Amino acid sequence: MTPQSVSSRAVARPGWLVWLAALAVGLTIFYYFTGENSTLPVREVAHLQATPLTLDSVAAGPVHLPVQASSFIVTLTHDVAGPFTQPVAAGVFLVLLAVVLAGWVAVVSTLARMAFVAGMVPVIFLLLSLNTESLGVFNTSERYFLYLMLGLVGGIGFALHAFAEDWPLWRRAVVMGAVVAGLSALLLAQSQLPVVDTVLQLAAYATPGGAVLVVLLVLWVGLENIRTLLWFNTQAEQPTGRFGLLPFVAASLLYIGALFLYVWNDGVLQLLPGLNLDPLVLLLPAVVTSWLGLRLRAPSYAAWVPYADGMAQLYPLIVLGAAGALGYAFATANTPLLVAARSFTGLALLLLGAPFLLYVLVNFAPLIRQRLRVYRVVFEPRRLPFYSVYVLSIGSLILVQSRQDFPLVNQVMAGQYNNLGDLTRQQSEAAPDDLSLAGLAERYYAESGDVLYRANRHAEFGRAAIFRFRQQRRNEILSLRRALLRGPDEKASLRLATLYSDPDDLFEGLDILRGGLKAHPRSAALAGDLAQLFTRTTITDSVAFYLDKAEQLAPGSYASRTNQLAFLLSQSLLADARKRSAQLNLKTTEPALMSNFTLLQLRTAAPMEPTPTAPTADVQVLDEATFAQLYHAVLWDVARRKAQLTPALLAQLNRLATQPANADYYEQLLFLQALARHALGQEQVARQLLLPLAAGTTATSAYFQQLLALWQLQQGQYATAADQLAFAASHGAPQAAEMRVYALALSGNADSVRAATARLLTSPDTAQQRQGRQAQRLLAAGRPVLAADTAGRVGMTWLAEAQHAEQNNAPAAAKRYQRIVREAPFNAPAVLAAANFYTRRHDYTNAYSALRAGLDENPESVPLLRAYVLAAADAGLTEYAADALAQLRRLLPPNTYATLATEYAAHQAARAAAGASFSQAPAPSPLQ
Repeated sequence: MTPQSVSSRAVARPGWLVWLAALAVGLTIFYYFTGENSTLPVREVAHLQATPLTLDSVAAGPVHLPVQASSFIVTLTHDVAGPFTQPVAAGVFLVLLAVVLAGWVAVVSTLARMAFVAGMVPVIFLLLSLNTESLGVFNTSERYFLYLMLGLVGGIGFALHAFAEDWPLWRRAVVMGAVVAGLSALLLAQSQLPVVDTVLQLAAYATPGGAVLVVLLVLWVGLENIRTLLWFNTQAEQPTGRFGLLPFVAASLLYIGALFLYVWNDGVLQLLPGLNLDPLVLLLPAVVTSWLGLRLRAPSYAAWVPYADGMAQLYPLIVLGAAGALGYAFATANTPLLVAARSFTGLALLLLGAPFLLYVLVNFAPLIRQRLRVYRVVFEPRRLPFYSVYVLSIGSLILVQSRQDFPLVNQVMAGQYNNLGDLTRQQSEAAPDDLSLAGLAERYYAESGDVLYRANRHAEFGRAAIFRFRQQRRNEILSLRRALLRGPDEKASLRLATLYSDPDDLFEGLDILRGGLKAHPRSAALAGDLAQLFTRTTITDSVAFYLDKAEQLAPGSYASRTNQLAFLLSQSLLADARKRSAQLNLKTTEPALMSNFTLLQLRTAAPMEPTPTAPTADVQVLDEATFAQLYHAVLWDVARRKAQLTPALLAQLNRLATQPANADYYEQLLFLQALARHALGQEQVARQLLLPLAAGTTATSAYFQQLLALWQLQQGQYATAADQLAFAASHGAPQAAEMRVYALALSGNADSVRAATARLLTSPDTAQQRQGRQAQRLLAAGRPVLAADTAGRVGMTWLAEAQHAEQNNAPAAAKRYQRIVREAPFNAPAVLAAANFYTRRHDYTNAYSALRAGLDENPESVPLLRAYVLAAADAGLTEYAADALAQLRRLLPPNTYATLATEYAAHQAARAAAGASFSQAPAPSPLQ
């Protein structure tokens, strides 16, 4: 067949297939840019540095005791996760491969007998390579499904070839499409693996088939870039617009020279700083040129395959399959496959392009010099035959590959083992108790990275992922170090540096990050992590230097802005931090930066815009950054904006605390709820939330014990607060001992004050000695003085309302007193008033219960103890008054206690008389 015999109608027939191939190429380009970050994503890791923050103060007379809480400066470093499997990309690859299979058989069934046989051979090998028996189809590991595939695909293909010679191509394509679709559906339905695992396994075993398609495509289009230059040189309508021989030769030699340098330098050629030559990019114009000039190339293949019902369909199918294979390799960042594709493409473009340039010059140099449109007849030579040049080029390619011991085969197998290792590792993580799967995955990676292709970065990352999941830190370090030994790698350096987090590992981490930054001087992540590593030292100049370097490399990045503000906060450079914050563009998707911004506002007086906000309600699982944002937002509301402590926020805190995934933050979330309730005046609820946190002997429990004591001090529970502060001091709260001195002074216990002060002064701790001297000076000056203003205490407003309602004989008085007992049992005067109210109404049981609740909060309160023993006598519960009487005997002077005993006996007698009169039978009426 000649080009002149091809009609325009035949050219337009495969249009839909061309668009499908273009879509596949576009998808490959998409994965070219996104695959690396999808498979091995670089993620910001938040770190919390705890610093003290004064939220409020509690007045102990004129002395103000600070109410402190931990705040958290958030910094960001980088870690690399994965490698993750890409089931969507695998599914796309298999769908494209299925289209290629159906279309290929449909097209080759129209060819002559020898061409048909030659075309069916790769189909058979493709079906054999899928290893479908490992899927357990038909509940067996035998090859029954393989035989079914071979029978249906091969048999129907032969039937179309032998008995349906008159069928048009579209009908053949429909039949083969139905066969392939039916087999695919049966395979997915009968596979013993989940659908995702089935797709990933089939894509892994299809790797050699995809590689063959890429090789075929590269061998076909390897000369097309020279033809592109020839077309550009001779395509103008007028001869004056065409270039001569010299520009064509110069451009071609420049192209060939670049490829030669690329091959000579073992696959590395820097074009510009940060820009290297990628032969796969050169493959794209070659593919486009080959399609556009496919009809003009017909003289070279028409004797075997016609253009209209042959090559016009086969070429897009090859592009379709090769694009799918390359796209999947990009999507999975499969190192050996990408290295194989690049090295083979570069070599093929060189060894096919250079002889083709010689072929063009030998045959058409005079015509090019005459500025004729040579590109139209470039495959119709008169001197040197095209096939001799093409065979020579293929032979040269084979010789070079043989000289290198055919690395392409090992690289493709290594890529296949990478895919199988990723799948098996994913299965092992889903079944962590099955160690055999983890061992098999590690074996796949070992075969791939230690035997087949030693520079296999993907395999080392896969091994490191296995060891990270199994918490085998040492093995993970060894895997990542092997990756770095075989070549510098930014992501390997980042991931390895995260493992050197202990103080003893400082120099190892510095060595890794400095080496990585030297090899990748444009890496903002490495510079930023190096800055954070120096924060573990006292060399603040190095911290500032690398923070500035990270900002220069990635201006305005999330990590850079967060770390810059964190550094200023850690150095207490609040004025500079406010200036920098004024230039920030805060986003709700940047919780670490929002957290540091809120902390800055908490540490300075003047508010700034925007107003701090908590994470949205749809956040269910907290990480370090979102937790810090929520934590500081609640502290801000507690300290400056109590109106924002809404029921919705409290419900959000409670919901987050009940999530099992937030177990690491449970104590802090409970603490935030207690703070919020305290700020809203819900004192009893706040204390109930804080009590579980204060039950312990750790330093953290000591802090909560001290906070509870300050709340008690705030509500006038001086003796109770002193006991609580002694408890906190014994567990390590540094300021509790000094605070206890003031609490004892307010309680009027002078002897205890002198003893507590003396202990501070004689303590071996210089900080406590300083606290003792300060307390001694204040006490010598006659301070602190008991505050007479109790209006601000919880329950006093309710007491005033109850007394007013009682004067008006309103039934609401009982409800007010009930609220006092329920929500303010720590308010001794209010509880006493409630007990008196019940006593006046002869409701002795409620009076006793009210006083019992008050004593639970104020066990040393003498007024409550006196009222309690009398109420117990009134209620007939004298056995419960014994301990209280013994306590009063110790606390009261003898005369006062004797008076109390007389009152107690009188109440007992009155209770007994009332009981006797109630139990005595009434006298009979004299009228009876």
